[in-house]
Parts: sequence; C-alpha cells; structure tokens
Amino acid sequence: MDELATYIAAREKDMLKLLEHLVNTDCGTYVKAGVDRVGDILAERLESLEFKVERSRQKQYGDHVIGHKPGTGMHRILFIGHMDTVFAEGTAKKRPFRMEGGRAYGPGVSDMKGGIVALLYALEALKEEAAQVYNRIVMDVVFNSDEEILSPTSRPIIEALARKAHTVCVFEPARPGGEYVIQRKGVGKYTMTISGRAAHAGAQPEQGRSAIEALARKTVALHALTDLAEGTTVNVGLIRGGERSNVVAESAYAEIDVRVPDAAAAARLDEQIHRIAGIPHVPDTTCRLTGGVLFPPMQQTPQMKRLFEAVQDAGRSIGIELRGIATGGGSDGNHAAQFAPTLDGMGPQGSGAHSDREQMVISTLTERSKVTALFLSKWPEVVGKIV
Repeated sequence: MDELATYIAAREKDMLKLLEHLVNTDCGTYVKAGVDRVGDILAERLESLEFKVERSRQKQYGDHVIGHKPGTGMHRILFIGHMDTVFAEGTAKKRPFRMEGGRAYGPGVSDMKGGIVALLYALEALKEEAAQVYNRIVMDVVFNSDEEILSPTSRPIIEALARKAHTVCVFEPARPGGEYVIQRKGVGKYTMTISGRAAHAGAQPEQGRSAIEALARKTVALHALTDLAEGTTVNVGLIRGGERSNVVAESAYAEIDVRVPDAAAAARLDEQIHRIAGIPHVPDTTCRLTGGVLFPPMQQTPQMKRLFEAVQDAGRSIGIELRGIATGGGSDGNHAAQFAPTLDGMGPQGSGAHSDREQMVISTLTERSKVTALFLSKWPEVVGKIV
C-alpha cells in the first residue's frame, strides 16, 4: 500500500522532532520523574490512536504505560518498547540530541527511543490510511520503565499480555548491520559469596582459610564451562575480596554472567554451576550461591520464522531486502517469546548503545516505520502464515 509509505515519508520531520524531545528528556531507570514525563508523552500519543491507557504505578521506577485497543477481529498483537535508558540524570544536557552525517546522536536515541517513534507513526499511518485493517486488529502496547535492569516489575505484565497475543513485535534497535533479531540467547546472573577464616598472613597463615583462593579456584572451574561451539558462555565479571594484603581473606564475592542457546543448555549449566559452588576447594570454606537464568532463551520456531518472512515481504514491497540475526543479548522479547511468536529488533538501525557513541541511522527511522505499517496492513495474510 503505497499510501502508507507516503504518509510516513511525509512526516519524517515530525518523527525527528518527537525523537529529539524524547532523547532530551533524562529517563535513566532510576530517574523516575523523567521516565514519567516520557510516559505522559507516549500515553497521549496512544490515546490519539484510540488506545485505552492505564498506568502500572511504581515507587522506585517510572510508571509502566499499558495501552489496549479493541478490534473487530479475533487476532491480537502485542507491541513492546522500553522508556528507560542506562544514563544518569544530567546526561541529556551534556549530550543533547544532534544530527550529523546522516546519523542522530544522544542518550537512548536508538535504545530505544527511535523504535518507539517508528512504532507510533506506523500505527498512525495505518489508522489514517488503512482504517479497515486498523480497526480489525486487537492491539496491546507496553512501554515499560525497567528493562535496563532486567524488567523486575514489568516482566509479569509482559508475560500476561504475551499469553493472550498471537504475535509480538519488540522495537529494540536493529543491529549495526540493519538486521532484525530473530533469536536471542538466554541470559543469567549468579552471585557467589565465599566465607573463610581470617588469619595473619605472615605469622599464622596455617590458621587461615582463604576465601579468595576458594573463589579463584571456582572462577577457573566456571570459565571452563564455556563452550563457544555450543554457544554457551560463562564470565566471572566482577570480584571483590579481602581487606588487606597481610590478612588471609575471610570473605570474597563474585558476579557471574551466563549466556545459553536453549533451555536444555540452561538447565545443564545451572546444575554445573551449583556443583562447582558445592565443591570445598579450600577446606572449611563455604559458598552461598544465588541467581539463575533471568531471560529465558528466545529460540526461533517455525511460527517465528514465518513471522519474519512476512516482515521481509513488507520490506521487499518498498525495495528493501531485510536480514535476520541471532544475538547473545537479552531483551523483553525473551520473555514474550515463551508464549507467542516474537520478532525483535524492529526499530531503526543503531549502534553504540549504553555509551556516549550511541547513534541511529536517520534514514532507517522512516524505513522501519514503513515496514511495520506495511506488515500490519497485510495482517489477515500474515495471520494465515503464522498460525
């Protein structure tokens, strides 16, 4: 439908203006007031698109914005985007939105303000230019406020809506090469706390039980679990221990990141980590292990494959050949994919997330919005391919 692409192309300046407004609003996960300001802007947009908007009130984080639009059809689609960034308050003032050389820069410009803007204008185009289809689709939207800290309060909301959905679209940025995300590894975090016995390192070392030595031996054993061919990785990324060099360390602590390709690998790795934690590498020391897999793997299913093929068809209709990629990073798509076919990376092409180099390819803001609108316009055909 050429009118959808034309509608979005004509509104590029408006899209960039909204993006600038969002990027220039500090909304790190713990900047509640800023996240709520972003939430107010997005709630108003959703209401203009005929969504009934509710807020899940939060004390520590911003309020989650949840929209629902009824439809005359039976099939339901869930859209997900997060409002929070990793940046501290004041970052937007130091590094405000700017455009240079065909790229836009600023905190959260691609992760994931750009994706939210692309979604909103895709829905607007569909409402104005393909009202019959728009009115048919039952839609839910979640704009959550805590994704950057693994969605502790929004995960139940996302999972509950994903259980009802036939399709889920997540507007994290497309990869640096422009790829959509068709598969994600599971992500886990564990902590180990080792308790030993302090002693004078020179006068009575034999009376000590070094927690650092125990942790060091466990670290070597944990890293040996990495299997690059399988796609499993274990990384002890943070350690603390001891008080001073002339004291046998009484305590030590580690944080461990794990990535797994599938549920079977997650279960196997969890068992191995617990086994290592239980080994007394240094006599009379103890180990307390906490944590587990927090983001289950987003594994590609035949239904997800057909979903991406439908999006590729939408891209071809405007002369774009879209590619998919598997990635080791987690997102809310991992949670949603446990219940419904899910496609991630539907936002504009970006790179440098979580850094002062974060950027978005400007031309892909309208491009990915067009693809989403065209994909949705073929909804009856899409449903036939996916279900």
